Order: sequence, then structure tokens, then C-alpha cells
Amino acid sequence: MSVFNRVAVVVISLAILAGAVVTLLVATEFSTPDIIGSGWLNLELERAADASGGSAAAIIVVCVIIASGMIALLIFELSPSSKRVPILISANEKGIATIDTKSVCLLAEKVAASSQYVRDVECSIKESTAGLLITCLASVALGCNVPELSAELQSNIKQSVEQMTGLPVAQVDVKVKYESMEGKRLAPR
Repeated sequence: MSVFNRVAVVVISLAILAGAVVTLLVATEFSTPDIIGSGWLNLELERAADASGGSAAAIIVVCVIIASGMIALLIFELSPSSKRVPILISANEKGIATIDTKSVCLLAEKVAASSQYVRDVECSIKESTAGLLITCLASVALGCNVPELSAELQSNIKQSVEQMTGLPVAQVDVKVKYESMEGKRLAPR
């Protein structure tokens, strides 16, 4: 969706949300119909203020539904897009080379999983001006030396990603958790 369309949706949603909230305040008698001064909405606000019984309840329910819908729409529109953007490897007169972030994650995970102590690993990638920021959560065998393993994984992942993709890696964070070892042997040192 273009930026203009998103801005238009946000502005319209805010206007509708404001109208619903003002009408709700008047219908519940928390405010008077002249809350927004004089204008085209005053007649409708006076009707909402004069409503009683089932009419007042219906106005309140409709206002709550509209306000909730507009809040949900605003959250959806203002939240960051989950669409994965490929990472630019190179651009020249011959064309553009990109790689999907999931592919870089897969490479980092395969490198980490090649360690004898790593049982399972999940990585995520973010881009920064200094290079890629790679975060890996590794389940490791109980008994392995965590500082040594973390340093090994950081070095191997950084070297492999830089060598295979040509992209600079600014940082590799390794978060380690011991795997439950029910019925399994401890890792040898």
C-alpha cells in the first residue's frame, strides 16, 4: 500500500475514532453535546444526549464497536510490516544481487548446528549500518563449556556468513540454554 493511502487511512480512522469517542461521552452523559462547539455534529450529539433506554444502549454499543474497530485498524496500519525485505549484496551496472534474510538465518543455523555440543539452534537477523546483527538461541548438551562454545559459535557464524554472502557481520549474539537431558549422557569435555 502506498504511503499516501496509509496516511489517508490513518487520518480517516482517527477522525472516525474521535467521533465515536465524543458520541460515546455524550451518550453516557459524561459530557454535554456542545463538547466540540457548534458544527454539523451538534445535532447528532443532541439526539444522542436525548436518547434513553434501548436507544441509548444501542448508541453506546455502536460507538464502542466503531471505536474498537478503528483502534484495531490503527494498530494494523501503524505496526511495522512483517514482509521480509531481502538484503542487498551488491548493485552495479550488470544488476542487483540480494539474499533473503531467512537464507542467512539458515546458513547461521547450519554453521551453529555443526558443533558437537549444539542440539538445536534458531537464529534471527537484523540489519544495521555497521553490518548484520545475528542472534542465535542454541540448545546445548548439559556439561559443555558455555563460554568456549559461545566464542566458537560467534567466530564460526561470523566467518561463514561473511565468506558465503560477502556481507559484513557487526555482531553475533549467542544465547545458550541447556537441553533437558532425561536419559541422556552429559557432553564430554
